[in-house]
Amino acid sequence: MTENEKIFDDLGITLHEILDKAAGRFYGIYVMDTDNNKIIAIKSFYQNEFYEVPVVHEWDHTILEDVNKSMASKYRALALVMFDRQHLRKKFTDINQRSDFIFQRTTGEWNNVAFTPLRLSNGECSLLLVTFVDITDPKNKLDKMSELLELSHKDVLSSNWYFSMVAHDMYPWILKFDLYSGEVMRIVFEDNAPKELPMLDWESSYERLIESIHPKDLEGAKTRFSMKRLREMSPGEVLEYTFRRYEENKYQWFSVSIHISSVEPSIAVAFARNISSSSSESNQVVYRAEHDDLTDLFNIEKYAYLLATEYVDIKTAGVIYADIEGLAELNQKYGHEFGNEAIKIVADSFRSVQSRYSLAFRCGDDEFMLIAPDCEKDHIQNLLQLIKERFARLCDMKNMHFFASFGYSWKDSVDDVSQVISEAVSDMRNNKNIEILQ
Repeated sequence: MTENEKIFDDLGITLHEILDKAAGRFYGIYVMDTDNNKIIAIKSFYQNEFYEVPVVHEWDHTILEDVNKSMASKYRALALVMFDRQHLRKKFTDINQRSDFIFQRTTGEWNNVAFTPLRLSNGECSLLLVTFVDITDPKNKLDKMSELLELSHKDVLSSNWYFSMVAHDMYPWILKFDLYSGEVMRIVFEDNAPKELPMLDWESSYERLIESIHPKDLEGAKTRFSMKRLREMSPGEVLEYTFRRYEENKYQWFSVSIHISSVEPSIAVAFARNISSSSSESNQVVYRAEHDDLTDLFNIEKYAYLLATEYVDIKTAGVIYADIEGLAELNQKYGHEFGNEAIKIVADSFRSVQSRYSLAFRCGDDEFMLIAPDCEKDHIQNLLQLIKERFARLCDMKNMHFFASFGYSWKDSVDDVSQVISEAVSDMRNNKNIEILQ
């Protein structure tokens, strides 16, 4: 018996009991060896129990694929980056860092996975602790609290405790507004009780808000915060949006949650807060910064980052490029809603073949790209065929018919991925000319 074990034995408990209790809240505990693509399972992600002897798996295949399958579909695209071994290897520069990722499982539970570096080598993380914890109960409590807050305009007294003890600290801005009259009231607190103060009408408030939003978030904000969109929401429905707004001489991240009253559907309550420095919201900020708002594909900023990191030392590469023909004319003739739907159809066509090895991007208003590093030529050709077939099916399903041109390129010796992209663009333009002639 070691000296440490004897100390606990004198207290009438074992060291193993302490470790069990300390790790009891984690339903999965792993140590990741980023150098060798290995992960050592200490407590099972699936059975929620400790292994008698730690089990070694491959991270990129066995564990990563299983974890990805357990996620609700809306979180899988972000997981391609957040769980990527090379991304994690380069992410940590200090042993005291930690990174969290919140996601919902296909079974409905909410989970938080934390990455904590255990060892750094040559400026990169070589060993990483990965722990999973179920946060469904606290999230349900928060959702219930939001529901009670949302009903407070109807029964103020029953919600005083929530307002005074929680909401005021969590949400500096709580607005109640009428979806039809446009009247807006701000809820403030005096003597731990909510009080309603009149503000500008919704149209004026909307204009002021839109003027302050970052250009890259403007498209989504105009769609979500329009009175037309809010009036179309169902009683009890919730709209959430994260965006950048100019405040205090710089752009900062904000989160807004708008609840349509289930008691009085003409009333909505909006909860807003600045999340720029909130670690609990960091995943949402990262996601919004790397994804295009309308299509949820990766954006051009994410491509620029990958170009300087992941796409530097690849041997072969395939690229697929697409362009919507005459998007401006479609918008003018049929309206922007038609144009946005056309954009989403092409985006969904690309997303249908996306994997952790082949990422899709929205490059501009009407241009899309997929990059597949270290692939064979027949693989990129198969992906192109699948994208085209998906595009045709979606157009037929939605009874929307417009032209999109596709092109691809593949090189067996890559010095610069941008060269492969340039060739894919040229091929797409050649195909467009042929289609026009036909």
